[in-house]
Amino acid sequence: MVVELLKWIPPLPAENASRDDKLADRVARHNRRVYDGKYDLVELEDWIRGMENIFTVLDVSEEKKANIGTFYVIGEADIWWNIVKDKLLGPEFTWSKFRDELRAEFYPVVVQR
Repeated sequence: MVVELLKWIPPLPAENASRDDKLADRVARHNRRVYDGKYDLVELEDWIRGMENIFTVLDVSEEKKANIGTFYVIGEADIWWNIVKDKLLGPEFTWSKFRDELRAEFYPVVVQR
């Protein structure tokens, strides 16, 4: 009878959850900030520095940094990203490239000169 009852208990989730899922969870626990595309030099640089600190502490690989960074943009920055991502994505797309493109787009014009 016990054996019959055990058949009705659903199995536990696999111990080996995807490494990417675990990384995303770890980043989410450390990061509560997003960048909204505001043309504010201090806000953008603070967000970049915060993301880079998280990448360092969590030992995020180079190939994952850009993907994670693009997840943490909202509002105007997210709209911009959705417009340009097809042009930027590829084997040479890195966090540094994403960061540089953000700066080119969202630095105030007076700072870009």
